[in-house]
Amino acid sequence: MKALISTTEVFNLSWVSSWVLNEQTQKYDPVYSEIIDCQRLAQVEPDDKTFEVYPTLIWVDCPDDCVADLWYYKDGQCYIKPYDAPQPNAPQPQSFENGEPGVIA
Repeated sequence: MKALISTTEVFNLSWVSSWVLNEQTQKYDPVYSEIIDCQRLAQVEPDDKTFEVYPTLIWVDCPDDCVADLWYYKDGQCYIKPYDAPQPNAPQPQSFENGEPGVIA
């Protein structure tokens, strides 16, 4: 597989990597992590389906499970974007007796 990399679309990738309990509010605050200077992975094609591209785009080898815009390119490698850590004690959706959706905190 080949990934099409946009060398002009450089961005910093941030996500919620964990949560910490705020002792004053007794609520969880997000902890953000960041990867700087990532490049957009714009398209994925089989090796035999690549085509000529503008000079600011390049084709690179990538894993078979690579998905455009869900992965990023950095330092010569393709990586999957990290997911946000789930929020602890997040309210859970509930259904009431009348079938109306609601949230119970």
